[in-house]
Amino acid sequence: MLTPSRPVADRSGRNRRDCLLSLAPAIAVIGTLAGCYSEGGPGFSSDRYTYVSDSYKPWTVTLKDVRTGQVLWSADVPVGKQLVVQFLENRGTKDQSTPDLMQWQIMAAGKSFGSLENALPVPPAYARRLEPELRKIPELPEDMTATGQQPKPPVITVPAPSPSPTPPPSTNPPR
Repeated sequence: MLTPSRPVADRSGRNRRDCLLSLAPAIAVIGTLAGCYSEGGPGFSSDRYTYVSDSYKPWTVTLKDVRTGQVLWSADVPVGKQLVVQFLENRGTKDQSTPDLMQWQIMAAGKSFGSLENALPVPPAYARRLEPELRKIPELPEDMTATGQQPKPPVITVPAPSPSPTPPPSTNPPR
């Protein structure tokens, strides 16, 4: 006696759907690793931030060490550009003061993908703070302010490391 079976088309359709569903997490991971920059950040906790500057919202972004108050890095984002900053845990130096790595890039505003070609070892997440600040407005794009001149590069500041503190001179007279 023959038993009824499912038509082949139903089974293959279900297999195709199951296969696509099983690939969805892998596709999502690849998308987040590759970039996909949007203003503010990706909308989930990936420690990546995007600051888009325009005439009425020109950004200066500063990174501080909250343990000391020291400015570690600062960037004036030109109008019409965006700054993408990403922090990578345990990719900095081997010491305790800067174990993480900050990668960043200034690129055309609205660009969704691209490599972050600049890097700086930074303090761990609990000891650092990004401080975005709006500059005085309105600010014109560089191509409107100086006709015939080459645009100035963005201002990136990385202060020199502070020297090690020296012990105060002894107040005791020599014997």
